[in-house]
Amino acid sequence: MRCELALVVVAFSVISVTAEAQGRVSTPRIQPVEVPGEGTDPAANDIRDAIAAFGVDAESATHFIRTIARHPAAAAGIGPLAAYLRERAMAAVVDQTLLALRVAWLARSDAMWAEQVEEARIFGLRDTDLRRIAEGPEAGWGFWDSTVLRAADELYRDSFLTDATWAALGQVYNARQIVDVIFTVAEHTMFAMASNSFGVEPDSHLVARRPTDILRKMEPARATPRRLGTPRIAPLRVEERTESERALLDPNGTGEPAINLFATLVRFPALYRSRAIQSAYIRSGSTLSGRVREMIILRIGWLCGAEYEWAQHAPIARQEGLTDDELRDVAIGPDASGWGPLDAALLRATDELYQDDTVSDTTWVTLAESYSERGLIDIVITVAGYRMVSMVLNSLGVQPEPGTETFPVLENVEQG
Repeated sequence: MRCELALVVVAFSVISVTAEAQGRVSTPRIQPVEVPGEGTDPAANDIRDAIAAFGVDAESATHFIRTIARHPAAAAGIGPLAAYLRERAMAAVVDQTLLALRVAWLARSDAMWAEQVEEARIFGLRDTDLRRIAEGPEAGWGFWDSTVLRAADELYRDSFLTDATWAALGQVYNARQIVDVIFTVAEHTMFAMASNSFGVEPDSHLVARRPTDILRKMEPARATPRRLGTPRIAPLRVEERTESERALLDPNGTGEPAINLFATLVRFPALYRSRAIQSAYIRSGSTLSGRVREMIILRIGWLCGAEYEWAQHAPIARQEGLTDDELRDVAIGPDASGWGPLDAALLRATDELYQDDTVSDTTWVTLAESYSERGLIDIVITVAGYRMVSMVLNSLGVQPEPGTETFPVLENVEQG
């Protein structure tokens, strides 16, 4: 059962466009780092350690990983979840490849497509199969492959899995495997957003390119204005938790109760640990001020219809200096009258990443006047990371804690 919310959320307005209707960065905005040799130089060791966080050796790291590694702390923060999904996720590897390729095509990421095609060849996928992935879940697939591709479409478009797709996945997969499907789509969406925004080019030995002559059909987002009224996976109750699970939820022994999101994900300890590293980096390790961080987290949560995200971060945003009027303006968007040029650019970048998986040239130039290369990386990672969180919150039906606030109701306001 779903609760209807009294709000209007920005949705994909393009129903059917060619894959190249929106331009992509033609040259790198951020260059991949040259991998330093092993030695005693701390900066060189930081880069190698950051690459290692992705579960790959430095010499074989892709352009994408080496681009993120220009900001070693960021790479070390997001790498462990990527390594978990590659090495420990319980969804079938071939299914993960289908999901990754579908997301790469939807997000129009040449670098991600080229990288995943190499993996697909291992499983015997041919050029005709790759083209059908671009055509989507209705392109003559059997039940299961169609279900997997449809899951990618729903999560990418709606930040949500419908009841029908959740049930279809449940015919084959258990709860952990379905959660791994969600995180796989979310992770590759995050990487596509970053790859596109940074202008990452495919590695020279990866020659495959996504088909660009197929219509990219994208219906308006449907699930965004709704949330589930009951959880699909319930939080682990206090009396059910093992000693190790209690330690994960309260590592410092503060005695504070775990929020529902953490109490849900702790059911999957290996995933919980790697996701917690990424979350900790975005929340406390990045170069962004707390005010900016919370502003763009709230905006992507609003766009994705993740009311839980809003409930958790609105109080933090106030602590970081955002006023109630500014919180309302976050929901209205970058064109709200109260924003200065930089705040408007930050919100516009969030909207562009959500709607088109990249930051436009104009917005990038504006942000680059105030942010360093590392700051620009952190902006994209924060937006993309919390789009990931939104997909998880909505699809698992994580319920807000009692007494937390809901989305603001905007009446007679044109969305930015």
